[in-house]
This record gives sequence, C-alpha cells and structure tokens, in this order.
Amino acid sequence: MKKVFIAIVAFMALSSSVMAAGHVDSVRYLTTKFGQNWFISADATANWWQGSMRVPEGYNNTYTAVEWGKPTFGFTANVGKWINHKTAVRLRYSNTRINSYINRAPHGENDGLGFMYEENATPVEGNVYATTMRYHNLMADFMVSPIDFFQGYYNENRVWTPVLYVGAGTGYTSGDFFALKSIINNLSKNKPEVAGNFELAVSTGLLNNFRLGEHLDLNLDINWTFHRWTIDSWAAEFEQGNLRPKRFDNLYSAALGLTYYFSREYDLPNNCCDEMDIMRRKLDSLMNLPAPDPIHDTVVNFVNVQTEDIISYPFSIFFNRDSYELMSRRDLINLREIAEVAKKNNFKIRLRGSADSATATPAYNQTLSENRCNKIKSELMSMGIPESQIILLPVGGVKELDPTEFDRRVLVELMQEAPKQ
Repeated sequence: MKKVFIAIVAFMALSSSVMAAGHVDSVRYLTTKFGQNWFISADATANWWQGSMRVPEGYNNTYTAVEWGKPTFGFTANVGKWINHKTAVRLRYSNTRINSYINRAPHGENDGLGFMYEENATPVEGNVYATTMRYHNLMADFMVSPIDFFQGYYNENRVWTPVLYVGAGTGYTSGDFFALKSIINNLSKNKPEVAGNFELAVSTGLLNNFRLGEHLDLNLDINWTFHRWTIDSWAAEFEQGNLRPKRFDNLYSAALGLTYYFSREYDLPNNCCDEMDIMRRKLDSLMNLPAPDPIHDTVVNFVNVQTEDIISYPFSIFFNRDSYELMSRRDLINLREIAEVAKKNNFKIRLRGSADSATATPAYNQTLSENRCNKIKSELMSMGIPESQIILLPVGGVKELDPTEFDRRVLVELMQEAPKQ
C-alpha cells in the first residue's frame, strides 16, 4: 500500500509539472498538423487607385490623388492555413478595374498607349491619355493575431479577432478581365515585353474576423498595396517637363466577405493521453508495480487511498496572465476524474486559487485568484458536484514556484468529509 501511495503522489507531481510546461511554454508556439486549420474566403472589394502620373495643371479629374468618392469594385479570393493560434499564411488573388493616366511617348508606336489598349484610352492634353484597365494581384501573406500573442491561448468564444498581415507578390495590368487572355493576345501580336508587364507588389493590412459559427467568419479586410510606377503605364511614363512620375503606385482596398474554416483545432494533439500513459507505465515499472490497463478518455486513473485530512491527489490547472479562462479543455479530463472519486466517496474538493505576486496589486491578485476558483467551481458543479462539497481557498498573489508564471493556477485537492457527530 505504501508503494501505491508513493507512486500516485510521484505521478501526480510529474503530471502537474508536465502540464505546466506544456501549457505555459510549449502551447505558445504549438504548430498544428498539415491537414488542420485550413480556410478559404471570398470578398467583394471597393478600391481606390493612386497613380503616379502627374497630369497638366488645371485638369480636374486627376488620379495622382486618391479619389475617395470614386471607388472601383472587384473581388478577392483567398486560401490559407493557421500554423498555430497566433500565426497564419495565405495566398490572395485580387481582381479589379483601375483608372489611370499614361504618357504616350512620341518616339515609338509600341510605347505607352499600345500597352494600355487604345480602345480604352481618351486624350487629355498633349501626349497624356486617361485610360481604364484591369488590375490583377497575387500575394503571399504572413498573418499574426495580436490578441492571441497577449492571451497565449485560442479563445473559441471570442467574437472579434483582428489580424495584422504583410504580403509580397506580383501585380499585373491588362485590358481584359482574365489576365491570361491579355498575355496570349499580346504574345500573338508579337509584344512579349507588354505581355510580361509584371511588377513586384508589397502590401500590408488589417483583417477583422467576426465569428459567426464553428466554421464561418464574417471578415472585413483593410489593405494597402504599392508597386513600382510602371505597373499602369509601362515604360512610357518618364520624366519629361512636368510629367514626372512618383516612385510608387498605390491601391487602397476595403473588402467584405466570408471565411470558411475546414477546422479550428489549436490544442495539443489527441495523442497526449498516449504519451501520458507511456510516462505512467515507466513510473510504475520503476516502483515494481504491475502495469495497469491502458487508459482511453482520461489522463489519470485515481486509486481510492484514504489517509488523514487531505487525500493526496493534488494537481494544478494553469492560467495565463490576467485570465481566469481555462488554458486548455484538456484540464477537464483530470478534473472529471477527481469529481467521480469525490462523488463515490463523499469527499470534499478544495480549490486553492493563486496568482503570481510579481504582477498587479495584492487586491487585484486576490480578485483574480477568486475568479479562478469560481471558474473551476462552475466546471465541477456542471459535473454533478454540489456546491456544499466544494471549498474555495483564494490566496491572492504568491511566489511559490519557479518560474513565477506557474503560480497562476488553481490547486485541486481531495479532502475527507468531516466525521458526523
């Protein structure tokens, strides 16, 4: 019996330390499997083009400034994957109409206007023409969720999640809705330099995700993309008198659409229990105990051993800084086992909640530790434990463990029911 008791205490201590390391350290940078957390989205876009061409003074409809009252409309399609709950990558394709000015160089029929398709161009003054074209953009984005970096975990109940991103790719302008059609047409006309008018594009933006359900988000994407000035005027936009190009063309976009997630799984892999089972078996072999049956839906199997006041099955549920939400639903596995033992043996469950004393004020930490106790209390009551059987012991800010972030926890202990008089 003594060996059994020692084995249980040792295993629970080992489990708690593994849980702490896994929650507080590993889950911060945990990557998901390749097939998980893919998403697709489609958006309708309003776009404002700021071209680099300086038109003659006095011409009113200049595109050198952003004309907010005259947007053009298009669409964006995306496919991507969340690497973990903090970072993601996606491939983005945009298609819209833009209005711009070009300078038709007088020294070559194939310069400038020939690229912009004569049927879409109107003379303005001298060699300056106003023109309309299709703009295509293919970008690779790297995305970051700032809220999840601060919280350290994914909250499935969060309604609004802002995501910052930066991207790089290529832009292309054409006279057709389909870029491939323009490329083929120009190649057939022996204009390979026009067909290959791709320019490097760089962008940044803010994606706002509004959760509608387990698999669906409404998204609002605010984006700024810029390119070298030749994207809309080819090589004909050169320095000539007042016609002096800027360095970049800019596209400002607002996109509204839907995102469909094939899955949203950001916790530890499901084989965690197998790993814990292997650890438990190794510990049992060291204690010369027979190997127990394999476990399935629980991490820990408790043995009914009664001592004096406290039944020594303590384990810790860890929290992030300034939070009383569960860091992982995995913790409920051990909590459910505790609840079953308590119900069968009429044991009380004591919840000792704490915060780390290195942050916040004593009064704030006391409230935080109370909230953490009440959170676990509500979970236990949902498992069938009556309120009278739960003892709360919020102790506020403490410095007991190293590193101090391990002090952000609720210690769960089983206690014997006091003998009836």
